[in-house]
Amino acid sequence: MTIPGILSAGAPLQWHRPAALLLPLVVAMALAVTGAFGTYVSMTLALRLLHFVGVAIAIYAIVFALCEIVQRFWFGGTLPFWAMLAIGVITAPAGGWIVLEALGLSAPRALSHVTYSELTTQVLVSNLAIGSLVWILLRQSRTRSAACEAQRQPRSNSGQALRAKLPLGIRNAAILALSAEDHYVRVRTDRGDALILMNLAAAIAALGKEAGVRIHRSHWVSCQFAEKASMRGRLRGVRLNDDTVLPVSRSGRKLLNEVWTS
Repeated sequence: MTIPGILSAGAPLQWHRPAALLLPLVVAMALAVTGAFGTYVSMTLALRLLHFVGVAIAIYAIVFALCEIVQRFWFGGTLPFWAMLAIGVITAPAGGWIVLEALGLSAPRALSHVTYSELTTQVLVSNLAIGSLVWILLRQSRTRSAACEAQRQPRSNSGQALRAKLPLGIRNAAILALSAEDHYVRVRTDRGDALILMNLAAAIAALGKEAGVRIHRSHWVSCQFAEKASMRGRLRGVRLNDDTVLPVSRSGRKLLNEVWTS
């Protein structure tokens, strides 16, 4: 998947957080390979990789630690975009000093061609650019997690009516899939399944559009399984936790592809 694909809202949920953590290292390796900031003159490729990756780990360990502290104790778990940028600005002087010290170890002759203020400016620009991308990735992760989690709760009066038909043991369980069986709907949850007297269209409407995808005229799956099926490219059938495989129609494949590409 391309970088724009990873940053899109339709990218697999599992990729967002690892990508956010690895992005600084990927950028550092790219800078090393291209010999950015004139380092191709004073360092070998191996030394550039060691320099840029080491500097990235040191700087962004500070950035991520500060972000964690601020979002936990100041913003209650959600870091605004402006706060991410402010942290990038605040940590730039420390980052400039880290780069200066690293150059003193890896390429001391380069110190005569660069100043601390120039290094701080370079770190500042990098912090703002990478911080913006990381914030986007983490926001996508939170948004998709919230959308998948939302289907666990009754969404409306009709949703409560659907759950009221379920046995008490699974009434508040997460609904994973729906299957039409004559005039009934088999409701599959993470605690078991049950047949209820309800048509499939009404059951899907009760859960809400964001809760999942109708993969077949007789089957619907939650966004959790739609995401897995799209990510793995297994669009002929969706395998549930109990190894039940639900068929996917041609229109269902289009909807699953939209989960991947939207």
